[in-house]
Amino acid sequence: MVNRSRWRRAFDALFPYACLLCQLPSENNKAICDACEVELPWLGAHCQQCALPLPPGSTAIHCGKCLQRPPAFARCLCPLRYDFPVGGLINQFKHHGQLAAGALLGELWLEACRDRLEAAEPELLVPVPLHWRRRWQRGYNQAELLAEQWSAALKIPMLRAAKRRQWTSAQQGLSANQRRQNLRKAFAVLQPESIAGKHLALVDDVLTTGATAHSLAAILTRCGARRVDIWCLARTP
Repeated sequence: MVNRSRWRRAFDALFPYACLLCQLPSENNKAICDACEVELPWLGAHCQQCALPLPPGSTAIHCGKCLQRPPAFARCLCPLRYDFPVGGLINQFKHHGQLAAGALLGELWLEACRDRLEAAEPELLVPVPLHWRRRWQRGYNQAELLAEQWSAALKIPMLRAAKRRQWTSAQQGLSANQRRQNLRKAFAVLQPESIAGKHLALVDDVLTTGATAHSLAAILTRCGARRVDIWCLARTP
């Protein structure tokens, strides 16, 4: 009779990771196999300020929106488009407690963006806050988990420098103008002296219209931050 537990241990020793997308063994010590990683919707040509995807082959530095109405943040570091299957991984991480999906996406961010920090490395990582009710419902703040992962990997301190003081309806499905209205007076800065003169990186999962990032970056800047960047996993087209 075959000892299944022995075979299971032997299999796990040879292939400790299974790909979260195709479920096949991954030989690269990550929760995604090489074939699936290559097929991810990597961000190609994009605006250097808001990371909006640009037409293939574009040599533009900024998109038209950033040229006409620059956001309050200096740049967005983002490696992926919010497209299949990244959207599903983020949804599992954000709404269904699949923390392994978040850890994988955070690892992919580090691999793609670590070398792009160059001389513009921030002094503090600031997770985008959740209202206490939404955090209680979800059980965690996905932005904090990402910030903790990147803080440990890059040796950059994380600071909960902001709070969401007003409950706002979910941003998904709202237009850009509705998102801006939804965020009026939504945030407050904690201990402004802790960010005075500092270069900050706001951490979030997805940048959609940029309304949340712009609103929070503007408040942090008014409270003394020298510069605010955005670090996120994916950018919507």
